[in-house]
Amino acid sequence: MTPVRSGIAFTLIMLIFLGVSFLVSISAWNGGSVSLSLFQNIILSESIVLLPGLIIATVCGSEVGEIFRFRKIKFSTCVFVVIFMVCIEPLVSAVNAISLLFSDNAAAGIAKEYINEDSSFAAVALVMAVIGPLAEELSFRGVIYAGLRKSGRLLSAIILQALLFGLMHLNLNQMSYAFVLGVAFGILDEVTGSLWPGMIGHFMINLGGVVGAFLLEKYMPDAYDSTFSREDILYTFAFYAILAILFTTLAVFMLKLIAKNEPGGQFRLYRIFHAKDLKVITSDGRTAVVKRPPVWTVPMVIGIIIAVAEMGITAVLQM
Repeated sequence: MTPVRSGIAFTLIMLIFLGVSFLVSISAWNGGSVSLSLFQNIILSESIVLLPGLIIATVCGSEVGEIFRFRKIKFSTCVFVVIFMVCIEPLVSAVNAISLLFSDNAAAGIAKEYINEDSSFAAVALVMAVIGPLAEELSFRGVIYAGLRKSGRLLSAIILQALLFGLMHLNLNQMSYAFVLGVAFGILDEVTGSLWPGMIGHFMINLGGVVGAFLLEKYMPDAYDSTFSREDILYTFAFYAILAILFTTLAVFMLKLIAKNEPGGQFRLYRIFHAKDLKVITSDGRTAVVKRPPVWTVPMVIGIIIAVAEMGITAVLQM
């Protein structure tokens, strides 16, 4: 994989998403109906997320180990990752709250729709907390990040894959906190050299959302229909922002502990924030600088423009 191929993979994901949505809309306008179950809907969506990258990686002859870095990690590292994710949650909640000033709570609407299908907790947890994280981690922290990190600009690659991960949700609310999570997952995966930490974190976040949705449905069934004022949202943001200052500091400490706990982790953590151009000695004894390739590519920019345009058009139509 290369940065260019990563950009092509993301652009294909966006084009297929829009193509499927267009076909569904055309069917509805012609009097048809497309009715998918919860399981079928998730399988379709996550297949769109995963398959383009896998196809490109296969066609280009990328090594499996380069993309699917399932390096074994210590059990203690798994425990530290769980604590890290708990510590990062207030920051995620603060970003989610502030985004509600400019957009609707998209995740709540999705959760309400799935629960209204009378699906069991086990079924919703399977598709939302297992299938979803698996496909998205393989695609974004696997295929796409594998290409971006080839630039050698690790911090830029982590931030860019997080941006793409956020844009993939195609709404401002989910995009905002998905970006934060994407950065966290990307750093965890790079520090440990494995996809397992990101999958653990992603599983925790999604499972927490499923549990919360079912608890609200059981004990506060009118919660999803409640409206919150601007002041309510600002108070919520202030509360989580205060917690985020403390707990994000603890998350940084846990990240350093994770790096120290895994072989080579401290060097990998250092390398994220201290990438430099390579220096080589030429045949005549001079020192030459080999500049790293850019992490941004034309296909990547095209994909981002498509995603932003779709979000903008959707927002205008919903006004």
